[in-house]
Amino acid sequence: MAGASGGLRVWGTMSATVIILIALIFSAAMLTGVMLIAWRSFGRPRHALLWAAAFAVATVEWVANLAFRVAYAQDDATFYAAIAGLGCLSNALLAAGFARRSRPQAGITPFLIAAATAALLIVGAAVVVPHDGVRDATGLLFGGVMMAISAAHVGRRFRTASLPERSVTLMLLLFALLDGAMAVVALRQGIAGQGEAFALFRTILVLLYPPAFIGVGIFSVFLVAADLAETMRMLATSDVLTGVYNRRGFEDAAERAIRNAHRQRQPLSVVVADIDGFKAINDRYGHGVGDQALCHFANRIERLVRRGDLIGRIGGEEFALLLVNTCPADAIDVIERIRRDIAAMPVSGPDHIVMTASFGVTGLRPGDISLASLLARADRALYRSKLDGRDRVTSAEALEEA
Repeated sequence: MAGASGGLRVWGTMSATVIILIALIFSAAMLTGVMLIAWRSFGRPRHALLWAAAFAVATVEWVANLAFRVAYAQDDATFYAAIAGLGCLSNALLAAGFARRSRPQAGITPFLIAAATAALLIVGAAVVVPHDGVRDATGLLFGGVMMAISAAHVGRRFRTASLPERSVTLMLLLFALLDGAMAVVALRQGIAGQGEAFALFRTILVLLYPPAFIGVGIFSVFLVAADLAETMRMLATSDVLTGVYNRRGFEDAAERAIRNAHRQRQPLSVVVADIDGFKAINDRYGHGVGDQALCHFANRIERLVRRGDLIGRIGGEEFALLLVNTCPADAIDVIERIRRDIAAMPVSGPDHIVMTASFGVTGLRPGDISLASLLARADRALYRSKLDGRDRVTSAEALEEA
């Protein structure tokens, strides 16, 4: 009976704040599990592991907060400072994860140092020179800065960012603004944390902070899922060996470029390239060196074409290029530079293999409604380059005129 009555007293003292803390605990724990699953299942990205750590720390923070509120009716400055320190660590790990996603080489040490500094300031305002307004505002300002840094990393190319990236950026910015507004209200509490400002601060903290925290967590999960989808798309459309488009990826991208060229009434050229005597390289030096030669060929082409041009490996040693806004005459000049570069630059390695390539070039015509017709003409021009002695460039248009 005594235990039951004690339980009833605990239940009777459970306020809306406590109920919200329970919801935050479950949300943070769930987000921790989701991020761990994402880290384990999706190639172990380090930013997902950092996010899992951030939500795990938040879970500990909310559990400790709940335990203290249920066990004690009055606030304790030392305990509050410890809780606020966990909040700083959670925010720092979250921001470090966004930084690591943006730049894989980014370190987490600066974020940890910043969290420790903020925690010391909170301890000073809670224990050394007590001031509730400064204490609360310091933690909130630190969280707002971390959210703003996270938003800067996700939305650094906002115009070209994906929809999930834009959504996360906006959510982080809203969270940063909320933290800043709450910090201003917190400062107005004064030293003892009383009056209307104190009541307003507690109301905002209870009503707005939990959905903002959960929103950032949910959108972070969406971002991990979007990254996985993008990775799968790249794997499906990229050549594993050379890193350029595979045949499927090249055809899909080229069809879009062709439709756009027709709409904009812009020229476009398609090139088919073939490494001369590639079978002999494989037979003499082995398939490992052959793979190295393919990578070398793709890398040299990538160095000499523009950013918007397309490169694809459409066969064993056969490659295709699509040069946007380029007429056949200009395309021939570009391909001649590539041909000379390939012949002049040996494949790196002890054998210093010098190889050559043959090319066929054609331009977009009004009747070309798909890539197939351009590839067919470029293939015929490539075949003539092979017949005429290899290591040369042949234009389908010049071939037809002749």
